[in-house]
Amino acid sequence: MESTDDEAKAAFYEKRRKWIDYICTRDHISDRAFRVGFWLARRMNGDDKRCWYTHKQIAKILGMSHDKVLRAITELEDDGVMVIVRDHRKANSYTIRMPYE
Repeated sequence: MESTDDEAKAAFYEKRRKWIDYICTRDHISDRAFRVGFWLARRMNGDDKRCWYTHKQIAKILGMSHDKVLRAITELEDDGVMVIVRDHRKANSYTIRMPYE
């Protein structure tokens, strides 16, 4: 069972690497959106393949305004490369998505 878990984690980390490479080449994704997406992707783990942060936390950690973070996340979501599950008054859940999935 542990081998299967390790393989699933390794597959996720490879997918994450490919995702980062992919969004690097998207000329219509702003530098701001890339920065937020990269930061979120690097915080996703192989166990649940997601991370949870509020916009306020992201803005503070990255030294960006709340509005810029909101626009960056919307840009990633609109481009279909990130799935955001919003939970009122709680941290959002972020998951990477390759556009061909």
